[in-house]
Amino acid sequence: MTINLLWNIHQYSLQAEEEMREKAAVVARQLIATRSVIALRQDNINSDSQGHYEFKHLNPAAVGKEVGDFFNQSSGYKIKQTRFSVRAPENTPDSFEIEKMKVLAANSDLPAVWGYDVHGGEKVFRYFSPLYYDESCMPCHGKPAGGKDISGNLKEGFTAGDFAGAISIIVPMTAYETNQRSYIMNQLLFIVFMVLAIIGLIYILMEHIVIMPIQELTAKVTSIGDGQLETKLVDIHTYDEMKSFVEAFNTMADKIQHFYSELEQKVNERTYLLQEANVQLLEQGAALRAMNDKLSQADQLKSEFLAVMSHELRTPLTAIIAFSEILLYEENLSSQQREYLVDIFESSHQLLSQINDILDMSKIEAGLIRLDRRPTDIREIVDGIARIISPLLLKKNLQFHINISSAVPIIMADYDKVSHIIKNLIGNAVKFTPAQGSISIEAEVIHQKQESYLKIAVKDTGIGIREEEQSSIFEKFKQAGSPSEREYMGSGLGLALAHNFVQLHGGQIRVESKVGKGSIFTFTLPIVGTGGYIC
Repeated sequence: MTINLLWNIHQYSLQAEEEMREKAAVVARQLIATRSVIALRQDNINSDSQGHYEFKHLNPAAVGKEVGDFFNQSSGYKIKQTRFSVRAPENTPDSFEIEKMKVLAANSDLPAVWGYDVHGGEKVFRYFSPLYYDESCMPCHGKPAGGKDISGNLKEGFTAGDFAGAISIIVPMTAYETNQRSYIMNQLLFIVFMVLAIIGLIYILMEHIVIMPIQELTAKVTSIGDGQLETKLVDIHTYDEMKSFVEAFNTMADKIQHFYSELEQKVNERTYLLQEANVQLLEQGAALRAMNDKLSQADQLKSEFLAVMSHELRTPLTAIIAFSEILLYEENLSSQQREYLVDIFESSHQLLSQINDILDMSKIEAGLIRLDRRPTDIREIVDGIARIISPLLLKKNLQFHINISSAVPIIMADYDKVSHIIKNLIGNAVKFTPAQGSISIEAEVIHQKQESYLKIAVKDTGIGIREEEQSSIFEKFKQAGSPSEREYMGSGLGLALAHNFVQLHGGQIRVESKVGKGSIFTFTLPIVGTGGYIC
């Protein structure tokens, strides 16, 4: 609509200019015709009733000036006959007229020229029609130059066909500008009305297609979080991404319910097996090895089951994260809708992270984890993590220092697992460090028993860990503090995974901590691996 308005204004201006040009051309032609009639009738005009010659001062220039004066009084136009060298002072050309007459004098093929100017403080349209000397003009303007004509003026010495000046017409533009402003205002009011109507229509569509499904989805997610695993989204009429979103949610809800049902069944089976094994152990000590085999099989079955179910849950959960991220790019969301989507997005990420931890732990217990050793730069890993956690550091006003010298080498290690170890330690430091605190990471090369290790330490000024709990925090599902006083979320698998990944590399991990003072987590990685020492 804006482009159309600009185009219409442009067309209106062109049409107004054409209309003013045509009107000015008609006036100019009429005045030229009047001058021509006067020029042809000079003999009759200047003869008395007896046939004697008597100059009446009614030559073309004089008559043209009087006609122009009368026309100016009644029309609002301003008509003037002008040339470079004038006889009457009132015909003296202004700068604009001089410029246009030069154009006409230089090109005799031009029928007229025109343009816009400011005259008397108002914008006007100016039109110029050229005048040329003919034979009827020679008695007053011809040769010999300097001789006097019948009116007593000196002749200029022109010949027929020479440029004689121009008829200058000034057309007022007040009416055109008023009409144009009125047209623009009407078009603007129409555009505003259409924009408001479109906004209203978009709001109505968003209310039914996006807002209502998101509100119901938020309520259902809350229900699942409260333990109502049979929750599903039904009777939601939506389209496109939201429809896929709802389908992914229902798929996830079905898999979670199925997962818990299967898990309960497996727990009952394991409980029965354990009870049976205990009875056999009490009855006969010789069956101890057989019982251990059954326990190992049951434990491996549990790990394989968790690995399979975790993998099945990641697919719909990844879809929910993707659709949440797509919807967050919508510009027409209210602050409440955006808050709902952010909650879904962050909760899904947290659930996905926990499922990934369960999957990794299950693979470790099932003996499926293998190291993919390749050149690994600790500085690159730390810089990447620093960029990711920068919003959390800014939110809690935490200082983060990286102290890794250029002498630290690139080692042969599993890049993803080393990244997981460092990310977990730094993430815990951010989580358990109060606002205004500080976190640092250091790396150096140490030598032990003719072997070289890369020693990495993550230090924080957080809440610390009790001494009696420090020996158990690297176990599965173990967290510092009792369940009743625990205020920080977590699955208890992060440090256990970090411990296993360090051991897979042939290194060690340990912690030093004091309650209220902070913690230092240190782990080592061998520099000499299957790929040798790489600098």
